[in-house]
Amino acid sequence: MSTPTGETELQLLKVLWSLKHATVAQVRERYNEVNGTSLAYTTVMTMLSRLVTKGAVKVDKEREPFLYTASSKRQTVLRDRLKTFVKSVFDGQAHELVLHLVESEALSEADVQRIKQAISRKKSESKS
Repeated sequence: MSTPTGETELQLLKVLWSLKHATVAQVRERYNEVNGTSLAYTTVMTMLSRLVTKGAVKVDKEREPFLYTASSKRQTVLRDRLKTFVKSVFDGQAHELVLHLVESEALSEADVQRIKQAISRKKSESKS
């Protein structure tokens, strides 16, 4: 399975993850609503077909209209996209990304606590 590379592909997958399964018209309606755009029906249909070819989406052609479902797990796609981003922007140095986020973003106290908890869990796992 190939990871979706384009921003529109990722946004279409997000729509399918939220809807579970949908027709082209339903995907188009939600995509346009969420993104404030007016992507054409044929564009959505073409993009979904590409995602089917890549193995990221399944299509049920037994019914009319066809029903599309994401076959890629959300966490897997996001992890792969993040790895690609870290590699291309931060030369593979994940800690540089984290430092950049901490130093340049206004993190809430809740965000800081979640980060601290994640670090603690990671430390505990590595000791085991």
